[in-house]
Amino acid sequence: MTNRIPRPSRDLVFRGLACLAVGGSIAFASGCGQEEEVVAQAPAPRKAPPPPPPPAPPKAESIDSLMQRLQIDPRVSLPEDEAPDTTDQRIAVLRFFDGFARGDASRLDGLMSGADALLLERMVDSGSFEAATTDIMAVKVQTGQDLMGNDCALAVFMMANGDFEAQLWSFEVNGDPAGDGATFDALPSPPNIFERLSGDDWIAAWMAVLAQELARAEEPDEIVEFSTTDLSEDSTTGSPRGNAPIGPGGGAPGRKRPTGPPVDPNPQGPGGPIGR
Repeated sequence: MTNRIPRPSRDLVFRGLACLAVGGSIAFASGCGQEEEVVAQAPAPRKAPPPPPPPAPPKAESIDSLMQRLQIDPRVSLPEDEAPDTTDQRIAVLRFFDGFARGDASRLDGLMSGADALLLERMVDSGSFEAATTDIMAVKVQTGQDLMGNDCALAVFMMANGDFEAQLWSFEVNGDPAGDGATFDALPSPPNIFERLSGDDWIAAWMAVLAQELARAEEPDEIVEFSTTDLSEDSTTGSPRGNAPIGPGGGAPGRKRPTGPPVDPNPQGPGGPIGR
């Protein structure tokens, strides 16, 4: 005889299904409630991008190109590493020294300051400008700045006889450099300046020599020390006493006595005065 497992009655089955259905609906209802409101957060402020760098200055036209374009005399030499930074300055410098190389005063007249222009005019009238520029073999130019930050151009002129002459100008471009839109002003030239220039930067060397000359000019003149003489009479000798001995012939204080043999105040040559 077999033991049969009692089956649940139909009522129990439906009752269990009903409980499951109710429980599932409750769970579903609790899971499908209103969603939580999500608060939107503002994005973090972005940093403004840095401003773009300023445009690079236009590259200056090369010296070789300017020499060809402006038809500069080939005796003028301006190395690229000693040339000004801008094309306008390069044009002004090349045109200025081209006038010297060619001996053409008309190319220089409108580029010189007032005092230099007057001097140029006098040199042209006297013929000395032509004489000074005829024998120019080469013009070596370098540019830089003086102690005040002014643009300068130094030229060394090589002459046919082997001599060298140097001159320094300050200059300013104030218009069209292809015309007369620049002004050159000659700076003082100390004595024997070419022999006193040294190093790679001759403009700095020139300014150093000029500063030495100016300092020397401000020194006081040589001071002459005068000896003092006590003119009171000595009680024993009755002669004047002096702080310094007075040698033969005496002499005024502060004046050097002549040396050498005495000079006859009335020289007589053969036959009388002055060869008579």
